[in-house]
Amino acid sequence: MPRTRKDEAPLLVDAPVVQGRYVELDDWTVSFETFPADADAAEAFRGLPDGRCQCPHWGLVLPGRRARRAAGGERQTG
Repeated sequence: MPRTRKDEAPLLVDAPVVQGRYVELDDWTVSFETFPADADAAEAFRGLPDGRCQCPHWGLVLPGRRARRAAGGERQTG
């Protein structure tokens, strides 16, 4: 079974609003993302259908809180 850890994943996004480490494991992309401050990703999804990412997501928030806008409304995590 494939596995990874945050310290093994390469840093592919290093921006003021997000640091992202990503690894491909079989048919999955595993990501470790750190947001040092509140961020709104709406601009990144402009032009996509409904202005949203079309990929399914599963995740865990450690620590902190996350709000996301989806077709069914806004959801809070954490």
